[in-house]
Amino acid sequence: MLKFIIAFFAGKAAKILLKILGKRATHFPGKLALKICPDFLRYIGKPKNIICVTGTNGKTSTCNMIEDCLRQDNIKVLDNSFGSNTLPGICATFIDGVNLFNRPVYETCVLEVDERSSLHIYKYVSPTYFICSNLFRDSVMRNAHTEFIFSMINDYLPASTKLILNADDVISSRLGKGANETRIFFGVDKLDGEQTEDHNIINDGRACPECGAKIIFDFKRYHHIGKAHCSRCDMTSPAADYTVTSVDENAMTMTVSLKGNNYTFPMINEAIFNIYNEVSVIALLSEYGFEPEKIASFMKNLHITSTRYNETQAGDVRVICTMLKGYNPIACSRNCHTARIREGRKAVFFMVDDIHNEQDDSESITWHYEADYEALNDDSITHIFASGPRSLDVKYRLLLAGIPEEKITVGRHESDVIEKMTLENTDSLLIFYDMHRYDKLEKEVKPAIVKKFAKEDK
Repeated sequence: MLKFIIAFFAGKAAKILLKILGKRATHFPGKLALKICPDFLRYIGKPKNIICVTGTNGKTSTCNMIEDCLRQDNIKVLDNSFGSNTLPGICATFIDGVNLFNRPVYETCVLEVDERSSLHIYKYVSPTYFICSNLFRDSVMRNAHTEFIFSMINDYLPASTKLILNADDVISSRLGKGANETRIFFGVDKLDGEQTEDHNIINDGRACPECGAKIIFDFKRYHHIGKAHCSRCDMTSPAADYTVTSVDENAMTMTVSLKGNNYTFPMINEAIFNIYNEVSVIALLSEYGFEPEKIASFMKNLHITSTRYNETQAGDVRVICTMLKGYNPIACSRNCHTARIREGRKAVFFMVDDIHNEQDDSESITWHYEADYEALNDDSITHIFASGPRSLDVKYRLLLAGIPEEKITVGRHESDVIEKMTLENTDSLLIFYDMHRYDKLEKEVKPAIVKKFAKEDK
């Protein structure tokens, strides 16, 4: 216990020092505390209600929506949005959430949890609610494969936790099966006019997780997301308690069946992966105790944070910036397919290289060959641009996807690409950027594009 006390006050002192220095987003206090007391998380005070959100894609957006909704109801929320989602960052968050007597000063906490950190976090933290947005193939060097990540989460989830799971994900929907008493499911019905994607490179749901036989998809939205059943045993996609039954893109609303009763909610974004994120939040808030009408009123005031999605005008061209998780073939695929179905004529600009890690970055480039670049081989895509140290690798992959070379422009630096950029007969420019390139995007890339094409328009 002495080690914990020393670690606790060292962490608090580090927090104060960092605040004086104006550095808020850091996991250093948690890292320091863990170095002194390895089981620090066992003893630190914790809020009464703990909401944990994990998954390959969408966890940050989901956490942001949950926090915004709770704060609209004047609930004081502790979160790790200014730290990391691994063990040191979560320890640093809990240090923030207690007074000098180690007593919690927040009743509710929302934590984004890295999938691989599950074995460290849930050993000492028992979430009241747990949301898993999805489990997809991720960085091959860090996350191996979906079964590995599934086991890492499933083996450490406390049995008392209420799970809120994606019914349409044949992998993550199995979390807590036979162990957790309460499992709630959300999903999205086949929407009017929606077509299945038959040409995804990745589908990690081909074999039944129960018996190994072939899985049959009654409707496959993309990858392994959809409604499915086993060809041999009784494994089937679970029925959703919270289901999006229809969407109205003109009114930007969606109809959701909440345990059999239909309600209309504002739709924050029409992209299907954002619809999944939103319905998971609706499920969480409903289980938390809010009435549907109250949840809808929260949703009216929500938007996707500008660091994840923003739009601006450059002359006649609409510039749409979307964060794309680097080294993640699913995130890349989803954006490629979204670009393809977007109305009008589009150009695409890839800024997905982690230049900040360039000196010691040995990440495999195989993820480019698992991403659905073929979706960009479409007449509505007028140009494709790519920058960064791997831009020639991106160009080679695009050529293998059948995209004509005259459509492709690459350069080592963004300025090189922008100088050669042309957007004739183009309605929108879709910029896909890695999270570490946001500052570069906002301070240099977007202003340069706006300046160039606003001037040309004159």
